[in-house]
Amino acid sequence: MIAAVKLGVLVFMGLDLMLPDPPARVASVAAPSADTSAVRFALPGPGVALAQQAPAQQPAAAPAKPAATTPDAQALLKRQDELDQREQALNQLQADLDARVAKLKNMENNIKKMLQEAKGVKDQKLKHLIDVYSNMNAKQAAKVLETLDNNIAVRILAGMRGRQAGDILNNMEAKKAAGLTEMLTRLQLPPSDNAS
Repeated sequence: MIAAVKLGVLVFMGLDLMLPDPPARVASVAAPSADTSAVRFALPGPGVALAQQAPAQQPAAAPAKPAATTPDAQALLKRQDELDQREQALNQLQADLDARVAKLKNMENNIKKMLQEAKGVKDQKLKHLIDVYSNMNAKQAAKVLETLDNNIAVRILAGMRGRQAGDILNNMEAKKAAGLTEMLTRLQLPPSDNAS
């Protein structure tokens, strides 16, 4: 039982030493009051006398330094401030990065939309050209298509009905007609695996 009381007193004292002392408590420990015998613990048995004497036998503890004055505590506080500043900087960088990503996505969507519109306009113009050449006399269309870029001529011929394209190719110079026919074939056939 006495051992339990001693253990209780030591634990109680140990908790007091771990907690920072407020200035009023430090002053009262440095100058203990004369009435230490008035402190009584409600423990039954012979341990009561020891518990009553324990506070009187405590040596006056030296006042502990405030937490911020020890070098280790100052270093920890400084490190914590540095980490807080880094975290704030990282949060700001993350916000900037998120804003830039959102701006880039918006730009990407605008570019895609403009490309679709341009493709639509290009397709409309190509359809218009196909209609123009389809309504022309085959000899006249052949003369004009011979002067055009081969890629454009092939697109126009590919958009026509087969009979119309055949009549136009029939009225062209043989070498030019053969080249356009070859390009038309490559355009209409899927690429082969062994093409080199």
